[in-house]
Amino acid sequence: MLWGFQIVGVRAILQGAARISYLYVRRPKRSELKLRSGQILEFGFPSQLPRALLMFGDFVDPEFPFLRRIFRGDWIVADVGAAIGQFTLFAATLPVAFVHAFEPSAANVAVLSRNLQRNGVNERTKPHKVAFSNTESESHFETTASTWVSGLSETGTEVVSVRTLDAEFERLGLKHVSVLKINVAGFEPQVLEGAEAFLSKGGADILILLLGLASLPWYAKIATYGYRFFYFHPNENTLYELTSFDAKSVLDHRPWPARNIIAIHQSAIEASISTGIGIRKIESSFLAR
Repeated sequence: MLWGFQIVGVRAILQGAARISYLYVRRPKRSELKLRSGQILEFGFPSQLPRALLMFGDFVDPEFPFLRRIFRGDWIVADVGAAIGQFTLFAATLPVAFVHAFEPSAANVAVLSRNLQRNGVNERTKPHKVAFSNTESESHFETTASTWVSGLSETGTEVVSVRTLDAEFERLGLKHVSVLKINVAGFEPQVLEGAEAFLSKGGADILILLLGLASLPWYAKIATYGYRFFYFHPNENTLYELTSFDAKSVLDHRPWPARNIIAIHQSAIEASISTGIGIRKIESSFLAR
């Protein structure tokens, strides 16, 4: 909350709290939110309620202003764990050339498709109903009361195709993407394991990865493939570089409580710097603020 007050201000926080309270009073089956970046995001209530978006707005996560500063119109973007489409919509309306959105939940895919159609970006986007892991199979998928944290489960009632990112991208002819975002509710290590061949070749210029302690060994491994890890500070227009991947180094040195970490392949660093973005090494004294 302190972070939110600092970034968006007291008035915006109170307005967001009022919006959430109003929804719980009315309890509609479906509602929508106009994002500050211009899109309309539909969601089912309460299972798809985007609390952080309603409370803080869509420019709080630092990867959004970072990508807005450096994007090019020829980018191909892959959104793994697309949910109802916030990141996909953002990328498609930057605008970039094309966005592939991967999401296993049927409920999420239905709303994702409506959001793409409603915002007029369906010709530059494609939803794929598929789950990613470190093996290929069919599996049960459990859609929980909050669809944001659904996942593969033996008790799930929905059967989904499970693919490795390596194999699925090869099927789609995706030899290279400009941005690969992965947010799969704690299953990131398995997805990264299934993407190792792609990443070892520098297949993505930029990675946006949901932070998780279980992913720390993968950050270290990915770094050996030419990726450098950062937090972006929008107010300072600066990338702060991480060089250690223990829990303290990763979690205690965020410019604010960022939910995602940014990795940029060495071959794409120069393009980011050319836009006027600075790079600084994180020092031990640089604590979350």
